[in-house]
Amino acid sequence: MEDKKLRALFWRIDYTGALVDGGVSTTVRSLIKELIKEGHDVFYFSGSRAKLPSNVKKYYLPFNRFYRNFPEIFALHYNFRSLKFAKKFLPKIQPIDFIYHPVHDLNFSAGILKREFKIPLFLQADGVQYWIKKNWGKLFFATLVRWAEEILWTLSDRIFTFSTQLRNLLVEFGAPEEKICINPCGFDPEIFHPEIDSSNLKERLGLQKKFIVGFSGTFELYHGITYLAKSIKYVVHRIPEVVFLFVGDGSFRAQLDEIVKQDNVQKNSIITGFLPFEEVPKYLSICDVLVSPGINNPDGTEFFNSPIKNFEYMGLRKPIVATAVGQQKEIFQNRWNALLVEEKNPEAIAEAIWEIYKNPELAQTIANNAYQEGISKHTWAHRARTLIETFFELNRSKIITV
Repeated sequence: MEDKKLRALFWRIDYTGALVDGGVSTTVRSLIKELIKEGHDVFYFSGSRAKLPSNVKKYYLPFNRFYRNFPEIFALHYNFRSLKFAKKFLPKIQPIDFIYHPVHDLNFSAGILKREFKIPLFLQADGVQYWIKKNWGKLFFATLVRWAEEILWTLSDRIFTFSTQLRNLLVEFGAPEEKICINPCGFDPEIFHPEIDSSNLKERLGLQKKFIVGFSGTFELYHGITYLAKSIKYVVHRIPEVVFLFVGDGSFRAQLDEIVKQDNVQKNSIITGFLPFEEVPKYLSICDVLVSPGINNPDGTEFFNSPIKNFEYMGLRKPIVATAVGQQKEIFQNRWNALLVEEKNPEAIAEAIWEIYKNPELAQTIANNAYQEGISKHTWAHRARTLIETFFELNRSKIITV
């Protein structure tokens, strides 16, 4: 039975645009790629274009870009449009073995679709939408946001989430604990690997004789980007030839720029802005150490993310410095596959970078152990296998929510 060729529908309908190279997109794209490599068929419903393998059958329901100016107001309208759209095309691609759906605020159409067509529904919960909008965005219709998410939790067969901390938050807000499966982010070893040739890039950036400290990701509060920026002046004091390479962009870009200017370390930092996904490995591969400076949330909620960067860093076989928060203190063991430091402490970050610099043997040990850990446990193939095994487990036990 477990040799069966599956037919999966990836349902990503968010009218705000579904960023092509964001974390959710990377996760969805990577899972799809691995399922196809395993011989399964994948169909994709979305509100925007995505970089997917050519043999994925894609169905798009364009959203009105005007909607971006009015968060939540048009979400319910788009929810029902997307449901009507799916009902039109789903019969043409049946049978579908399961729907995989990243949760979006005020979008419960996947739940209705699951109930009408009796198809198992797997959710990808990157957070609790109510909490995210309240703490990181704007919340206008609190009751409706919670109601829509609770419908999905109730109708889902499994809720895939990225960390123990996020599972705890979901349970706190009412998600059924027995449905939750922790399936962290991962990396693609064909893209992030130690043999990337980026010598020309290092020369083009004028970094041939520099000690390079790297970071990749969005510049948001929880990534602790400002604390990494504040560490530059301490590192420069000990390593004058250091350059911090920030690969990414985001809402904290202005704060980053201001810190670099105030501390007079402009010549010791490069901010690339957003890069095409395929360029990111090249930039990270020229780094001598890679940093993940995540922080806990201001309201006291523990850091619940599963930063893709952590696993990509592992794949590159680089020494890693990470703050001891959330999942980071679970996947990293201090002085074995990373140096763990206190959160919100620029001097601690700087001290760890200095230790990597002055102790090449330790740096190589950390890099090698991180790589072996990543290859053996944390590739996207491991994550896709979890989806497949979950489907067959549900099928054997006949535990399908209807």
